[in-house]
Amino acid sequence: MKYIVAVLLALFALAAAEEYKLRNQDDLLKARKECMEAKKVPAEHIEKYKKFEFPDDEPTEGFKTQNLIAQLGHNKENKDAVKADIEKCADKNEQKSDSCTWAYRGFKCFISKNLPLVQESLKKN
Repeated sequence: MKYIVAVLLALFALAAAEEYKLRNQDDLLKARKECMEAKKVPAEHIEKYKKFEFPDDEPTEGFKTQNLIAQLGHNKENKDAVKADIEKCADKNEQKSDSCTWAYRGFKCFISKNLPLVQESLKKN
């Protein structure tokens, strides 16, 4: 459970990378530390993340779809299913939200349907 923060923050930290490579546990722990420092994520947020609670605020918002698919969709079947679930959760931003809020809304939808997949992916690292 404690590694969910690592996956989520690693996805945030690595969002700017042109080509995504799958991360191992060491990569995720390093990225988590860097993100926590760069984004100044409060310790109480980290504790919430460890419990799979994701508040709707700036330090929590934002993720890159293709990196999420790569990290969680280890085989073709999973990859297609993950992509389909992300597409179901993506809205057209009729609310005209900023990009981070829009991404967060999609993330909340995705995690509500795929929390076990996220948790399982952490056991493999």
